[in-house]
Amino acid sequence: MKYHFALWIAAISIVPGLLLADDWPQWRGPQRDGISHETGLLGEWPKDGPSLLWKADDIGRGYSTPAIVDDRLYVMANDGLENECVEALDTSSGKRVWSTRVGNVGEPKQQPNFPAARSTPTVDGDAIYVLSSDGDLACLDRKTGHIRWQKNVRTEFGGKPGIWAYAESPLVDGDAVVCAPGGTEATVVALRKDTGKLIWKCALPEGDDAAFSSAIVIESAGLRQYVRLLTKGLVGIEAKTGRFLWRYGKPVSKYAANIQTPIASGDYRRRGESEKWVR
Repeated sequence: MKYHFALWIAAISIVPGLLLADDWPQWRGPQRDGISHETGLLGEWPKDGPSLLWKADDIGRGYSTPAIVDDRLYVMANDGLENECVEALDTSSGKRVWSTRVGNVGEPKQQPNFPAARSTPTVDGDAIYVLSSDGDLACLDRKTGHIRWQKNVRTEFGGKPGIWAYAESPLVDGDAVVCAPGGTEATVVALRKDTGKLIWKCALPEGDDAAFSSAIVIESAGLRQYVRLLTKGLVGIEAKTGRFLWRYGKPVSKYAANIQTPIASGDYRRRGESEKWVR
């Protein structure tokens, strides 16, 4: 899929406030729940449609969605199979500010064949965290695009991606950046976001492929945990230690394509000593 980004304005009354709009710093927004807290938006388009401010159609291919912080839009894209990159665009003009290669496109012989960049960048302070489709996890300087640290989760942790390569958008939680290499050695890992050094690794019983979903954070019975969908089903992992807590072993896709991001709602409690958690 070739990228074609466009910025439209649907109400003149909100134009002066564009630079003051809420940031959208990661996959599915500030809380990873798909909820925007913008106000003053129109309930329907003007008769002649929204006004086009700019469009950019020369930034490569892929399936990534953009992250937007301040006056920059960040996206992952690829030009061929040997150049998967992170790009920064100016939100006022659509012009490219910088582009940084992070690796190759993963699983190029996948079937059905859709090799391309997939993950959404995660912006945290002055840094950007990305995971390429080939498993290159990198921290970049948000202003310059310079790579601060980088490692390949496939080679370093014995990672095992799904059929269509890595597609997860990294989760930043406090001082940690969390992702799922997959496999039996380190199914899920947490790394220091400033250095990339390992905090913990969680080897799930019997292992699991990385699948294509992204993690969320929940608090349950005073315990902070990461909940994520892997190929074999949904799992919960203690955020502080990486301890495996529970698994709902029922994949949601018969095609080994677990993609959805979990949604948490309501109160949760622990049930007995069985390590199972229920609403």
